[in-house]
This record gives sequence, C-alpha cells and structure tokens, in this order.
Amino acid sequence: MTTKISKGSLVRLNTAVCFTTANGGLRRFPMTNSLNDDRGTVEGTRIPSRDEIDAWYDSESSRGMTCDGETKLPPTAYAVSIHKDRVYTVVRARCVGSWGYRRHSGQTLVLDTETGHEIYVKRDLLEVAV
Repeated sequence: MTTKISKGSLVRLNTAVCFTTANGGLRRFPMTNSLNDDRGTVEGTRIPSRDEIDAWYDSESSRGMTCDGETKLPPTAYAVSIHKDRVYTVVRARCVGSWGYRRHSGQTLVLDTETGHEIYVKRDLLEVAV
C-alpha cells in the first residue's frame, strides 16, 4: 500500500484538511465558503476544450466590446466541484496548471469519471484512497 500520489492512483479529498469540525474535518473556519463546506465540496478548475471555445466564439456572449471598449476574451477556465464522497483517478500527480493568463503550481490533474473532464486540484487537498 502506498500513500504517495502517483499517476493512475485513486485519490479523494482529505476531509481533515478541507472541511470544518462541523462537517468532519479539522478546520476552524471554512476553506472557501460555508455552502461548499456543508455540501462537502471543494472547487477545482477545468480548462475548456477547443470545441467549447469555438462554441463561445459563435455565441452572442462573444459579440461586441466590454464596458472598457476592449474586445471580449473567451473563458480560460471553469470552476468545478470536487466531492468528498467520490474517488478520482490521477492523470498527472505533480503539474502546473495554466489558466487565467498565469501559472498555478502545486496542482494535481484528476479525471472525473462521471463527466469525463480533467480537473486541476491543489495537491495538498488530496489523499490516496485505500
């Protein structure tokens, strides 16, 4: 049995690190907000596919200018909920995600088998599922 996160291993959210004492963790205050804490979720980040970006360019949302007079840019990331009662497969154990026009280190890329999306999650929030 290994406790190290590696490619292909199964991981889940570390309840002690992610949630308050009222929801089974060790935190005094919620990590992001009380709604996520009560639902047992943490926000991860998903990069849009080329098809989603092309669909955005074809939609009404991409037309016109912003209030500053600049052209609109397509979304670079979507927030996705990671659930504490689910197990995820690791695609890349240690990686640096790039969204929001900057780099985010300390990430793990996991596969959500229910949606088929690859999601970036902070490595500190995960533990190997046994």
